[in-house]
Amino acid sequence: MAKLSALDSQDFPLSQELSQLEALAEKICAQIRVDHKKGLCALRECLCQGYVLLFPVLRKLAQDEKEGVRRALVQAVGEAADPADPFRASFLLEILSPLLFDPVPRIRLAARRVLRERLLAVYPGETVEVLVQWAAEPDPARRILAAQLLGHAPPKLARQALIALKHLARTGEGKIRPALLAALRRLARKNPQIVGPELLRWQADPALASFVQKALNGQKLPQS
Repeated sequence: MAKLSALDSQDFPLSQELSQLEALAEKICAQIRVDHKKGLCALRECLCQGYVLLFPVLRKLAQDEKEGVRRALVQAVGEAADPADPFRASFLLEILSPLLFDPVPRIRLAARRVLRERLLAVYPGETVEVLVQWAAEPDPARRILAAQLLGHAPPKLARQALIALKHLARTGEGKIRPALLAALRRLARKNPQIVGPELLRWQADPALASFVQKALNGQKLPQS
């Protein structure tokens, strides 16, 4: 059975016994406080080797009272992203999710940067799918974040992002509008041949016409 070699004194086997898993989490937290680099290495090993078994305790670490633990978890998620293991994507996204709304600004911003720059790049399909789900959730903060990040969707997923952004635009919520406008402009710069014709179709909808005008901001986009 795999061992976590990053922990010095006593390696814990990746076991389904809850007590052992909780002991492992406590040991990693203690290690982070003593030696951040070594603790981070242990966290990364957990995410790479045993994310299925360790998911419950890793998810609990996202709520740990120690900022250093949560900060290390954000960094470990980014470092654990690996295109060779697509099954890891959903676990990393779930673990990172609460950290995107962490009460500490620097942790929250770091988590969003990891999602935007690492997970979206390494697991584009899985990440955009999650963002589309968030766009349909009742929580306004989650919908705003989804709108912001969908603007960073890669070209091959621009159409999927536009479907979710159109849904959000139809809600008419003022708080979401700035994020939507920024996302559409970003997508339009990267994918004018896709976004241009789509926005022209939106413009034919009276409920979206004024919003599209603001999104275009005088910019001329290809019609086909």
